[in-house]
Amino acid sequence: MFHFIITVYLLLLSFNTLGNVYWSQGSEAIRDGATFIYADGSAKLLWRRELGDWIDRHGEPYGKAAFSTTLIEDIDAARLVSLDATLLVKYWLDKPDSYHGAYLKEESGRGTVVFNASETGHTAAPFLAIYTSDNEVKTFEVVSDATLSTTTHQSLGHQTQFQVTSNAAALLAFNEQFLELDSTRITKASLYLTTTDKQFGDVRIGVYAVAPMVAAGEIERGIAWHYPGDRNLADHPDVILAETFDKSRSFLALNTGWQESLSDLGHHDTFQLVNGDYSANRYEPLDGSALQIAFNPKTNFGFTGHYRFQQLIGREPEQMFFRYYLRFGNNWRPNETGKMPGFSGTYNKAGWGGRAIDGYNGWSARGAYFLQASPNSKYSGAIPLGNYVYHLDSQSNYGDMISWNNTLSLLQKNRWYAVEQFLKLNDPDMANGELTVWIDGRKVFHKSDFRFRETTELKIESLWLNFFHGGTAKPASTYFVYIDNLVIASQYIGPMRMRGQE
Repeated sequence: MFHFIITVYLLLLSFNTLGNVYWSQGSEAIRDGATFIYADGSAKLLWRRELGDWIDRHGEPYGKAAFSTTLIEDIDAARLVSLDATLLVKYWLDKPDSYHGAYLKEESGRGTVVFNASETGHTAAPFLAIYTSDNEVKTFEVVSDATLSTTTHQSLGHQTQFQVTSNAAALLAFNEQFLELDSTRITKASLYLTTTDKQFGDVRIGVYAVAPMVAAGEIERGIAWHYPGDRNLADHPDVILAETFDKSRSFLALNTGWQESLSDLGHHDTFQLVNGDYSANRYEPLDGSALQIAFNPKTNFGFTGHYRFQQLIGREPEQMFFRYYLRFGNNWRPNETGKMPGFSGTYNKAGWGGRAIDGYNGWSARGAYFLQASPNSKYSGAIPLGNYVYHLDSQSNYGDMISWNNTLSLLQKNRWYAVEQFLKLNDPDMANGELTVWIDGRKVFHKSDFRFRETTELKIESLWLNFFHGGTAKPASTYFVYIDNLVIASQYIGPMRMRGQE
């Protein structure tokens, strides 16, 4: 039985269109939108803190200075109430990149109030009213709302009601036409909500702004930048292996040279080299030939093989980098999450397939892919990536699926990406193991408190070039993924310098 746990960590987040709402109501059928853990469950984007991320009127994350507070008395009757949103709306208009929705939370730590949601579809639905110095009143509908409740892991965004309690906050997003208004002409803004008769105690609601995600960092150049097109990169003293998967032009030559450094290579009928003449599946080459890996209904394996360091350099290191280029084919459509390349030290004993680790028998940190984001997500169709890690703090014999939790790690089909990972093993009896990830040279994930081992006898045994569907379920159809320009090195590699880049 395949089992995984999504683990919440404080991560570096990035967001590439800061002016938009990034959290999601999710799918009504699957309930994969915003929860107390996720901003978008289907895209595997986590909040930095449980129950969501907010800022106060001073721009302070998780601050206590609400834009406004309103006491809603418990009179057990449905009625229209208004929350002062004047400062909040002006804050959004004066800071164009700041709009991410309203965040409502219970300030007194007690009581519950339930409101009609936008799904009610009638006059009881919430709306924003903005009053101007021209004596105009402009109204804007709430286009999505959601309750973040610690009582469930399912998203509640498609319910006809939302609530604010001591263990539940509410998110609201508005028709974004209000962002076209002139802040200086606004005299008042009110958020109108209709209560139900489901109220338990007086509730004081604080109005806050949903916090932004942290902007992406700069592209970091590595040793590959000095070797345009990765030409002669293998000559660098810190490079252990540089594989371009280039196909021999000789009619008689077998295309097996790239396999020479791999061990335990299996499933020979699921992969082949393709070059620029191959045009099916909307394929476009990165640079010369690439390795095409097929998933099909006959097997869970797309590809498996190990670059074993004992064979490559005569020893097993304790830290290492690797980078490869990755392209999901146009027909990519898995029906279960799965595994991708990453470092490992299983020693054929533990760290895969439910073989639990104990600090002395093995570990692994393969990559991972998740199912594509659902149609109701802003990132619909994107493929979230992460790691599948067997580490000592896991609560499962099957390890943990860890999202890289970044919009840059939401990959699109039919495009090449440079994916680089760095792993450093922990010192025994210390939680200082590191795992860092870059996409196209931008850091998307860093965690530095892993415990992989309890003995120095465990090292980085191999780079496990693994593409596996599941779990146990086999693919429902045939689809392809492509890799190229794989490099293993003892220092940061960085993305390839393309033709014309300076």
